[in-house]
Amino acid sequence: MHDGNTTGPRAANEPRILGHDCDGIREYDNPMPFWWGAIFWASIILSVPYFAFYHFGGVGESVVASYEGEVGAFYEMQAAKLGDLKPDDGTILSLSHDEKKMLAGRNMFKANCGACHAPDGGGKTGPNLTDDSYINVREPKDIFKVVRDGVVSKGMPEWKRRFSEPQLVLLAAYVASLRGTTPASPREPQGERVGPWTEVAGAVADGPGGIERASRGE
Repeated sequence: MHDGNTTGPRAANEPRILGHDCDGIREYDNPMPFWWGAIFWASIILSVPYFAFYHFGGVGESVVASYEGEVGAFYEMQAAKLGDLKPDDGTILSLSHDEKKMLAGRNMFKANCGACHAPDGGGKTGPNLTDDSYINVREPKDIFKVVRDGVVSKGMPEWKRRFSEPQLVLLAAYVASLRGTTPASPREPQGERVGPWTEVAGAVADGPGGIERASRGE
């Protein structure tokens, strides 16, 4: 800042004084240093390809997807410590409605099953997992058996050597949760049409406490 009472010619190395005055105080015209301006403009220019790459290009992973992947990896580690999860209909369907645990299931599915079944379950070389037709499944617990033991004749690998049983139950629950979703490019139905999951599925659909009521036979 510069005192307005100063008189006389301006020295050669003295910054230029701006024309406005505030209570007798006048302001120097001090330009920003070059490096500051360069960073400012570079951040604006680079934001354009960054935005296109992550939001429209379909190549880069969005911040949200990256976060969900990290959260899913965390829950996947926790899944190995879930304890004794029974691979029955009630457990599988109950887990399929647990949003946090399904983040882990989705993480496992995309990393290990997405190449054949598509990341959204719509099917590629493997069958569509989102419709009502199944080849080797008639009830939710059959999903666990297929995931665990595979179907070698159809190219479906067994995953029991890679994952613990609680993780396999969690993965089966995620596959069960895919039914009724809308994939981007679904394959045609294969196998036999399977009706809605058993009365246990109906109990889950009834809301909180459905599994407990089903287990009591209500």
